[in-house]
Parts: sequence; C-alpha cells; structure tokens
Amino acid sequence: MQACIELYSAVAMGLPRSHWMNRYGVDASRFWAVLIGIDAYEHRHLRGCVSDALLMKSFLVDDLGVSEERIRCLLGSEDPTLGDPLIPSRDNIIRVLYSLIDNQEIDPGDNILVYFTGHGASYNSAKHSQKPKCDTNSCPVEALCPLDRDTLDAEGRYVPDISDRELDALHGNISRQRA
Repeated sequence: MQACIELYSAVAMGLPRSHWMNRYGVDASRFWAVLIGIDAYEHRHLRGCVSDALLMKSFLVDDLGVSEERIRCLLGSEDPTLGDPLIPSRDNIIRVLYSLIDNQEIDPGDNILVYFTGHGASYNSAKHSQKPKCDTNSCPVEALCPLDRDTLDAEGRYVPDISDRELDALHGNISRQRA
C-alpha cells in the first residue's frame, strides 16, 4: 500500500518517470558513475572502448534514468590533448575517483559505478607475493592503463599504470567516507 501511495504521489506531483521507476527497479537517484574509455593509446591503439563507455552512459541515462550530472566521463579518442581535464590521464582518473570521497551529495547506500574500458596490465611483484592471498604462487599486480602511461609528466617523472592496490585503497576510502 505504501508503495502505491508513493507512486501515486510521484505521478501526481508531475515527477518524471525516471524519478520513480525504471524497468530494472533501480532508484536512479541513488546512482553515481565514473565512465572511462580509452582508444587512443600512444602505442597499441584500441577500437570501441570510447563507444563502449558512451553506450554505458546511454544505458545509465536512457534506461535507468540516472541524471547526467551524476556521471563523469573521461574519454580518450583520437588526438587527445594532454592537460585537458576530461581525458583519461592518470592524474585525471585519480582526481575524479578522489572527488567521490568529498562529494557531499553522495549518501550512504548510494551506488557508485566505476566503468573502465581500455588496456590493462599485469606485473609480477615479489614485494606483494611474500604472503600470497591468492591461489597461485605469485600474486600479480593488476593495473588499469591510463592514456598517458609510460610517458613523462610535466616534472619529468615516469607515469605508471594505476595498480589494483591503489584502486583497492581508493575504493576503501570512498566506502569509509560515504558509509
């Protein structure tokens, strides 16, 4: 009965359908997303990663009713300009993910989707495999490859990939802050 009253109230108030229902039963007002798609790597270009990220955005907006203001897209298509805050450089990816920690609009229990499509990497690391937490003898470091990987930043420092250890620590911070 309560659900019927809430639905009737939403319809009577003229709220858009996306506000109160979608075919997946998802409350779109509880979703946030960071979508990252990279085609234009300096070496080993990819095809379809940017379009995959845009398809995910379309699904979130058109099917789930998620507001575009709740979605951040970092896209690396042809001829990206380093320094542009919307390209998926290492600094931009980390900055956008850290912004989720301080975003006061994200409430406890909200869903946060981080979607990455691009190159990934795996490295063996003796440091991380001293006490294996996996079934294999060596626990590799898995990583997301940002657009500017294997280049030098403005200060002449090597730009590394974003390791699963970094992402795990970052996701833990987001979870603790937004819980």
